[in-house]
Amino acid sequence: MIVAVTNHLSAELTKKEQILHTAQSDPFLKVEEIAKMVETTPRYVRTILSEAGISLTDLRRSYARKMEKRLGINVTVPKHREGLTDVLIQAGNRVNGAGIAVYKVVDAEAAKLLGVSPKEPLLKIVRGRVVNGKPFYVTEVITHLNLVVNEAALQGEAPLRIILGLEKESTVFRERSFQVTKADPMVAAILGIEPGSPVIRAGNVIETDGVVVGLEYNIFEAFRVKFVFRDDADYKLQLIEVE
Repeated sequence: MIVAVTNHLSAELTKKEQILHTAQSDPFLKVEEIAKMVETTPRYVRTILSEAGISLTDLRRSYARKMEKRLGINVTVPKHREGLTDVLIQAGNRVNGAGIAVYKVVDAEAAKLLGVSPKEPLLKIVRGRVVNGKPFYVTEVITHLNLVVNEAALQGEAPLRIILGLEKESTVFRERSFQVTKADPMVAAILGIEPGSPVIRAGNVIETDGVVVGLEYNIFEAFRVKFVFRDDADYKLQLIEVE
């Protein structure tokens, strides 16, 4: 595409103008590639760019920043206890609610992590989040505790685990997990995807005063996010084959 544009403009633009136009149109081109497209030498390209005060490196950085902004959400959670909603808002994003559900479930896998009978009914709270007008993630909290749930409070910006009183000063996240799984009908409806679509389920086991009090999951459409772990190269990893 760029070659065609350059050739089309060659009759109207000088060599200098062609070089500047080409470099600014695609800053990831090498000097040698620009020279070949404009039919001149790499040395002449460097001279023209230098005289114009144009740095390909600076152009690339600027282009990357623009693309990053266009691609949407890019935030860092600096502390384990800081909620994702708070971080998104601090970064200038618009965050709104996308539905809340509270109900009882029987979930053998969750019960095992909570240390209770696989047949024991568990309380499950689900809250969706819309970011910049689009459904972005769903938070699920599962607990075996008997809690009084205030739906008005659940509309707040604080993490569900805090609203529900599961997190205190003594709280630690004993186990973290990331798993690609299939969206159930409720999660799919909140995220605006088809049931069974792949989602990433990022989980925490919440332990307070030495007792596992709940499970927390943030669920994202699988192809929409990338997780980057920073500043902690020392970690333990367990691999579990999913049946």
